[in-house]
Amino acid sequence: MNNKRSIRITVASCLLIVSMVAGLFVYSTIAPKELTAEEYKQIGFYKLVRTRQLNTFELIDGSDKFTNEDLKGSWDILFLGFASCPDMCPMTMKKMAMANSQLSPEVSSRVNFRMISIDPDRDTPEKMQQYAKAFNPNFSGIAGKIEIIYKLATDLTLPFVPVVNSNNSSYDMDHSMNLAVIDPEGNYFGFFKSPHTPDKMSEVLTSIVNFN
Repeated sequence: MNNKRSIRITVASCLLIVSMVAGLFVYSTIAPKELTAEEYKQIGFYKLVRTRQLNTFELIDGSDKFTNEDLKGSWDILFLGFASCPDMCPMTMKKMAMANSQLSPEVSSRVNFRMISIDPDRDTPEKMQQYAKAFNPNFSGIAGKIEIIYKLATDLTLPFVPVVNSNNSSYDMDHSMNLAVIDPEGNYFGFFKSPHTPDKMSEVLTSIVNFN
């Protein structure tokens, strides 16, 4: 009788241990991982040694003002591009949308993806909203005065310059494809270096949001 009871206790203990080990394994595979500075670089994300405060600015998000205050309280991914860009801008926006789709609901709710036009002569606030939301309804398209955008681009180290077509009066925009990351304090936190890989971007964002 005692032997049977001892066997039952032993079996129950073994099952409990197996369940605990299995649970720890599952948790280790799904739990957010805090990446090191070296791992960030290998992925293509560069975190600033010290966050950088942005100069004050006022742009337009649809029909609303968009200022530094709108960058506070969440993590923001800023891409400087233009709606008539033939290839690289839509490709980057698509990758941003793919990265966003791979985030958990908890992380996604704390991250905003925004495209800021560097071509305000052709990109109205309405056009930018339509363009950005075509990739994801939650994305924002920002427009504004060129001198303000230049200052913001300088703060973010995202240079751009118009390139005039020698054959006609049209022009293109030569610009950085990097993505700036703004922390919940509204400061410049770091950047994703082009080219971008959606699954790596989501991995970085998950680490940033959970451990900063």
